Amino acid sequence: MFKDQLAKFLLKEWQEDHYGSILSNNTLIVSHGGNCVRLSFNKLDLKMNVENQANLQGSHEEADTLIAFHASGTTENIIIRASDTDVLIILIGMLGRQLTNDRPTSYSRIIMDCGSGNSRRLIDVKHCHRPESKQDGLAAAIPGLHAFTGSDFTTAFYRKGKLKPLEVLVKDTEGTLIQFFSKLASSEDEPDQRKAEEFVCSLYGLKGDVKDVNEARLLKLCQMMGRLDQENPMSNVKKVDCALLPPCTKTVHKKMQRAHFISILWGNAGSAHPGLGLDPLNYGWKEKNGYYTPDWYSGHSMPNYLFQEEEREEDITVNLQSVQPDVAEEFDDDNDDDDDSCFRISWSDDSENDNSESETTIKININYHEDMKT
Repeated sequence: MFKDQLAKFLLKEWQEDHYGSILSNNTLIVSHGGNCVRLSFNKLDLKMNVENQANLQGSHEEADTLIAFHASGTTENIIIRASDTDVLIILIGMLGRQLTNDRPTSYSRIIMDCGSGNSRRLIDVKHCHRPESKQDGLAAAIPGLHAFTGSDFTTAFYRKGKLKPLEVLVKDTEGTLIQFFSKLASSEDEPDQRKAEEFVCSLYGLKGDVKDVNEARLLKLCQMMGRLDQENPMSNVKKVDCALLPPCTKTVHKKMQRAHFISILWGNAGSAHPGLGLDPLNYGWKEKNGYYTPDWYSGHSMPNYLFQEEEREEDITVNLQSVQPDVAEEFDDDNDDDDDSCFRISWSDDSENDNSESETTIKININYHEDMKT
């Protein structure tokens, strides 16, 4: 809220004539909330000239895409002062798509001025987007890769960073993964989840024919558990850090949708309305208390045959003829007047530790006929 009000104040304040001496012979273009004005100072009448720039107005919610939009409207040399990685990624992708479409780049040179103090650097964006000889289209795939592996709007893979995903993409000699990430930013069609899962498997070091994340998840779990103890198969479960496992198919699907949404916004950064017709609710988000929050997966977190709702009691009908005689007699002695009876069985959890004891109770409802009593 404060930043929004500050920008609105500056947009109005800088139009006052007494700022002309500061502006001098320079031209200042200020944008806020879709409005864009050009400010220049007329030294003859000492007045500030204010012109609306219709060609630079649009509906950009983020300054990252707005910078790229303004840069796309000029053929002059450009210096962009920003320290946000997303800005660099968007500019590389914008230039990369021009090469992919065999269109000549319309910018003489784009220099990104980032950092401060001894860490201040000048990055030649036009040099960064030049593809390697065997990796045509790599620059156009960078925004999709960045969105899928973690950005300001999407989650990252735990302890995977950015270099390893880029290495996986560079080693893609067939170009199928590069094409997949390029389409994330250039097409609104549903992405190929098989390619997304293949990339995730490669990212987690699974080689060979393993291209299914559920299979990769199981293999990594077995590796982390080590040798299986036949007497107590679950003894090594506590040693497993589940954050190091690949995501499951349901999670990858939603993650891919969110990355697709952000990639489309970045891919349309050169247009006035990059998010036109896009609904976040169709791309892996859900609305909660007036905000968009990630929809991590659809359905239950466990397979249906393992899932049980809380406070649910499963009724099991048992024929007393299949019960051991001594158990049946015990039921009869305790329940001479009732048609229904129940008993409770308790056992200790295999995963209990020395300091705590975990007990689980099953309630079984037994239904039998009066004529079956002994």
